[in-house]
Amino acid sequence: MKKYINRRGFITKGAAAGLGLMGCGARIPRRVKLEKKLAPFTSRPEGVMPETELGTTGIKISRFGFGSHIRKDMPPFKKQREYMIREAHDLGIKVFDVYDFEQECYQYEPMGKFLAPVINDVVISISILPYDGRTLEQELERDLRVFGRDHIDMVRCHAPNTDSAHWHFWDSLFKWKEEGKIRAVGIPIHDIEHIDFILDAYPIDYVIFPYNFYHNICWLEERPDDFDSLPARLRAKGVGVVTMKAFAGDYLAKPFIDIARYFTDEPDIQFPQAALRYVINSGIKPDTTFTGMYNLSQVYEDIAAYYKPEMSDEERNLLNNIKRVAKRSAKAWLPEHYKWLENWAQAVDNSKIDSNTG
Repeated sequence: MKKYINRRGFITKGAAAGLGLMGCGARIPRRVKLEKKLAPFTSRPEGVMPETELGTTGIKISRFGFGSHIRKDMPPFKKQREYMIREAHDLGIKVFDVYDFEQECYQYEPMGKFLAPVINDVVISISILPYDGRTLEQELERDLRVFGRDHIDMVRCHAPNTDSAHWHFWDSLFKWKEEGKIRAVGIPIHDIEHIDFILDAYPIDYVIFPYNFYHNICWLEERPDDFDSLPARLRAKGVGVVTMKAFAGDYLAKPFIDIARYFTDEPDIQFPQAALRYVINSGIKPDTTFTGMYNLSQVYEDIAAYYKPEMSDEERNLLNNIKRVAKRSAKAWLPEHYKWLENWAQAVDNSKIDSNTG
């Protein structure tokens, strides 16, 4: 069997931050800005959101999913958050990925209320993790109750091997799938070497993994001959392909936006749209992509990329320039507990971003 990783190709050393940029953060300042007036490029878009099937599950999903994790300063703004959710749905987003205890977002109950009027028209995706003394079964019962459903569409568990604390969850999850309480069982992959073990052990329905213009080692066309394409292997097994971190994750997105401003002052060239169009036009063609959106402007901006997916040469050049800086500096911007993400960064020639690979 071919290897997934050529370890010599990894970026293992982070240089000092370039262009005078430092630190990490989310895509917007730490305080939520509830602007009633939107800039021209964030006006409400018009178009049609493409849809597809999640692997071979029969679950119809939008190609863009609403990642519902939030920062700790955002829960008080419930009315604004509800309006964002309803607007996203009205503009074609049909899959909502919701965090609760795992990232201390506690969004199951608020999202259940926000989506109640359209709950039978959306796909609910969760990362199951019991807390407050509940067993796994009690957690599922609670999750069904708060979402007002007799099933959860997509349930994932972060347990890639037998050393994982929650490895014993898998048998229960697949039992509940047989009973109709869960429609699809998935896993997030944070170390690409874990994929072989979990796919041999259980009939996983979908896999979520990082993919963006910078973290893209899973794609065959940009790797050496000793590397198998992760998306190709998943599709050969009928497994759904879901990508995350389209903007390289919260810790890198803000520095990358700052770099983008250094390289362009064109108002029509926006880093988030360029990053999403990279994913849309890449050869992996994910079934859906989850990303967090923290204000209404981001909802409109991100959805617009799916309404008009064509990528310009100027956007490719911008991402190429950001990637060149990132290769020197990204590891220095990541906190210790997130440096694993650099294991997904390619170490090949950055001289161009080919249209066939994004």
